[in-house]
Amino acid sequence: MKQRRTAVYNLINLAVLFISAALFVYGYVLPGKLTELMDMEVIPVVILTVVIVHALKVCRLYLALYGSDIDSSVCMKLYCKVTPVGVVLPWKLGEFFRMYCLGNELGSILKGVVIILLDRFFDTMALVTMMLILWVMSGGVLPVLVYGFLIFLALVVMIYLAFPGMYGVWKDYLLSSKATAHKLSLLKLLDAANRIYSEIRTVLRGRGSLLYILSMLAWGAEIGSLYLLHGPDGVPADAVSRYLSAALGIGTSPELKRFVVFTILLLIFAYACIKLAETLMGKRSKK
Repeated sequence: MKQRRTAVYNLINLAVLFISAALFVYGYVLPGKLTELMDMEVIPVVILTVVIVHALKVCRLYLALYGSDIDSSVCMKLYCKVTPVGVVLPWKLGEFFRMYCLGNELGSILKGVVIILLDRFFDTMALVTMMLILWVMSGGVLPVLVYGFLIFLALVVMIYLAFPGMYGVWKDYLLSSKATAHKLSLLKLLDAANRIYSEIRTVLRGRGSLLYILSMLAWGAEIGSLYLLHGPDGVPADAVSRYLSAALGIGTSPELKRFVVFTILLLIFAYACIKLAETLMGKRSKK
């Protein structure tokens, strides 16, 4: 059974990675698409930014995984594999792949789902915070999507804070009333929700603020790189706004596209180096 699960896992990985590679070639590597992003004057800044940003995000993921059986090398290898997929696949489909791979490593799909959802939550909250800071500093009009994210984030926080009380009230009510098939189904649903809540609380315990700070630092590094790229003349406020809006899925930004390309290339290179190191270490241990 274990061998079958491993075979299915590897097959899914190969399929997803192949599709992602095809989309990357089509979207970024075809003639005229990649060369326009290769400005030798800005490449060092972009590479440094990619390294800093993803080092912070790897730390964020490892912090969320703290207490699990996944060590830092496995965490880094997993991050280098799934992040390019998450960047390339449209409509955030790559997040499902991240959940699946992380859940496989943890031995619990539920834990994988919870950790990736929290990772996305803090990343989105930090991005929205950056948008609000930009709006306060430079004025202008906030995109409608930002208001939608603000409402969504507020609702998620309210539900999380209110859940223990709601769970206790409804569980007591269902247990004290006459048992029916419908009420038993509701009890099972409540217990499933409580398991999810318990997983979230376990990850957040003593780490929630640190996860948010790491997310803010990562976005701060990306925004800071824009000032370096634009030189002494300074970066226009609309360039920062376009960058952050593109990160939310609104419009496009050449700076963000360049960052994405180098993210994919450098993480693939890092993943290959980790795999090579593992192979060499394995050969040495056998000797």
